[in-house]
Amino acid sequence: MGTRFNKADFTWDGMYLMYAGAYVGSKTFGEVHGVDGCHPTRVDCMVPAFIARFKYGYKPWKTWVNFLVKNVTVEQYLALASEIHPKPAMRALGYTRT
Repeated sequence: MGTRFNKADFTWDGMYLMYAGAYVGSKTFGEVHGVDGCHPTRVDCMVPAFIARFKYGYKPWKTWVNFLVKNVTVEQYLALASEIHPKPAMRALGYTRT
């Protein structure tokens, strides 16, 4: 089936939308960098997955989050976004700008 997005696990820094929740295939900082290679407080934290970049103009990150939470699994979106750019991936999933 797949892992549903959790709205609380999204972060947006003004340009990048990231997802730091657990899903099939996700890794922790400890797994990626080794226990000695990262700060002890980050060892069990998930490495955030890139969702989208909003560089110029209209930044619909909240509507993207709502759409993803309601309609798509994490694995489904990440697989499609890795094949094509995130914006066409969202269109392919049925997202339309309102």
